[in-house]
Amino acid sequence: MKTSFKKILSALGIFIVPIISILILELIFYLPRTSSFFNFMRFAPFYTGIYFWLSLRKDIFNIFSVFILGIFADVLTSKIIGINLLTFLFLYFISLKMFLYFNILHFTYSWILFTIALITSLAFKYAIISIFYQTLISFLPILFEFILISSLYPILARFYLYTEIKFIHLEERYENQ
Repeated sequence: MKTSFKKILSALGIFIVPIISILILELIFYLPRTSSFFNFMRFAPFYTGIYFWLSLRKDIFNIFSVFILGIFADVLTSKIIGINLLTFLFLYFISLKMFLYFNILHFTYSWILFTIALITSLAFKYAIISIFYQTLISFLPILFEFILISSLYPILARFYLYTEIKFIHLEERYENQ
């Protein structure tokens, strides 16, 4: 009984690690700041985390994880309910299709594919917001957000990789013994 409960808890812990790592970085990025320049970086952990965990560990990061993150982002911003959830799901499906066609062996290729997935998901977000408000909104904030998030990808990917090595690799190694 104890061993089965222990296995269930360790499996649940493995599935929670990606979500918790994204939420920790998101809470750090969402600290109030005096300059509005930093507000464009608030969603960087979400976009980079979804792409990174999906590219590295498809087995533990699934659509349910993206759904939880989307709901958290919608509650956090409280602007248009559902827009972040739809954008994250769009990024999830775009990334899944990209990983079917491309085998990512180098970080540079991963970064290039991330910028492609990010620009398409931000364009999707721009289209949905424009449809919601029934007018074209300015494209410059989304372009600025794209530049900042794509330039932050190497730093945030390093954090996610450290998290994966620290918490998930060891857990699987000890469980197989």
